[in-house]
Amino acid sequence: MTGAAGEPAVREHTRPVAGETAAAGSGTAAPGSATAAAGPGTALGAELPSEVTEFVPLAVTLDGAGGACVAGVTAEGRWLRPEPVTAAQVAGPDPVYAVHHPVRLPLGPATGDGARPEDRAAAGAPRRAGPPAEPARRAALLAAVADPDVATAFAGGRSAGLVAVRPLGYRHQRSTGGRTFLRLEFTDNTGERFDWIVRDVRLLDAGPGEIALPAGPEAPLLYAAVGLTHPNHRFPGRFRGCHPLVVGLHPADGSPLLPNETSLEGTAGAPGTA
Repeated sequence: MTGAAGEPAVREHTRPVAGETAAAGSGTAAPGSATAAAGPGTALGAELPSEVTEFVPLAVTLDGAGGACVAGVTAEGRWLRPEPVTAAQVAGPDPVYAVHHPVRLPLGPATGDGARPEDRAAAGAPRRAGPPAEPARRAALLAAVADPDVATAFAGGRSAGLVAVRPLGYRHQRSTGGRTFLRLEFTDNTGERFDWIVRDVRLLDAGPGEIALPAGPEAPLLYAAVGLTHPNHRFPGRFRGCHPLVVGLHPADGSPLLPNETSLEGTAGAPGTA
């Protein structure tokens, strides 16, 4: 892939995850065919190729208007973003999409205008594909797929990635429209400082003063899943007219982010093991 002017070259993001056995193809459980939404140049109702694909979500988000998004990686380290995703699939007592819980669903090529390299059309319902891995294997996954810095994560037209960061502080800030957003100030491995909105669904209901996560120059490193919105042309320049966001936060040792994240306790086995 060719990056935009001024961006560093980037490799194809399909690195094998240490200790994982890749399925045939790229995270493919079984080939299949399903009808995807028609896009420009596609006849209405025409069947597009799809394949049942397994991946581990590293970003599960929900905004105040109910907009949901999921992104994750296959066993080979390939980033995928299935679309559409509903609020009911990411929130509630037992959502099908949850961080580190492998899922399997038929995915086809994205058909809309402005599709990013990670975008895929969901051609069927997602299903859980087994329990999450134990913390040591989660830590190995994070280390294996992480990019060296923010610029590399978004190079080559990409819009999702994972970066090791130093969290400097969390705060709630009211926007000009009256909505309140959680923000994280952090640095990446280059020392560059960023201050971005956090959309991790696990932190959605945290109010001002309720974020008890370590922050500061001596705080442990985190892995931050970072993502770009679709272009809205209000943010020209570095990120191609897109708004950058923190879309998932992960302790580097693979432990749960929050004390009440009981779905990640006592797990064992490899991601995607039914």
